[in-house]
Amino acid sequence: MVGVVDGSEEAVRFPHWRPAAIRDGAVVAAPPTPEDPLVGPLRAADFRPLAPGESFDPTRPEGGAAYMPLSTFASFVPSEAGSYRFTLELSTESPRPEDWLGRFGQDAERERVLELVGRVPRLTVASNVLEVSVR
Repeated sequence: MVGVVDGSEEAVRFPHWRPAAIRDGAVVAAPPTPEDPLVGPLRAADFRPLAPGESFDPTRPEGGAAYMPLSTFASFVPSEAGSYRFTLELSTESPRPEDWLGRFGQDAERERVLELVGRVPRLTVASNVLEVSVR
């Protein structure tokens, strides 16, 4: 598995990590439209093997991984009181393995990374919903 890397929150490249904050059925926070599709290389260190049933924090860089915080959640401040629902969706269902690669600096690890991408299960999953009441 690969955590949140440069461009994955904005769906510029896979894996797609898509966070959202919802209030009264309307999305009040979501990833921005990407301004620049140039993303750095995906590296072998960014892959984390998971045993069946094992979980991991996709924003916690361990073992040299370049994972990033989910900026949608990190920067969201509720504008008014109410009930907010926080969701997160992960998709690894890329049409092509190359859709995971960086737009520059990828050559050094390209073949190894493509091999690792081939071992990632293709799926789309949604997290449990976190509901928060703001008063």
